[in-house]
Amino acid sequence: MRTITVGRDNSCDIVINNQRISRIHAQISQGPNGYIYRDSSSNGTRINGIVLNRGGERIVMPGDSVLLADTEALPWHKVQAILPLDGGGSDDNIMYKTGTTMIVFGYICAILFPLIGLILGLILANSTQMTPRGRMKTYMPSAITNGWVIFSLACLVMIVNFILVINLFNYY
Repeated sequence: MRTITVGRDNSCDIVINNQRISRIHAQISQGPNGYIYRDSSSNGTRINGIVLNRGGERIVMPGDSVLLADTEALPWHKVQAILPLDGGGSDDNIMYKTGTTMIVFGYICAILFPLIGLILGLILANSTQMTPRGRMKTYMPSAITNGWVIFSLACLVMIVNFILVINLFNYY
């Protein structure tokens, strides 16, 4: 099991230049259900709002809020680049699975069936989903943005249809 170090010392695998960060602030290794984060700092770490002090250990996953010495966020992209999870514990790919189909269907419905487009846009923009580890995650940010665009487009199409119907009744 490989372990990487995070701190301000140049010998660390991930160097963070901040005086509040300890020379070797933490060690991170792969665990069966994610990363094992061990704090070895004098200023502690805040993980998802909970303080972890020197010698403390906790399971963390990419996306968890890990704040070193209450000043610097753990650079997850660097952790994953050096120490990738073997697929046994990451939920990151779950976030991207359902967005694309719903976006395409939402745009089609927004134009052809605006009421359904309104509903799909709101669902996409406000939805969360349960991951295998029991965490709620929203769709990726671009999918949420597309949900609001679909909603707006459906509203616009409904307004145009309403105006056309009113004009049609005024014509006859």
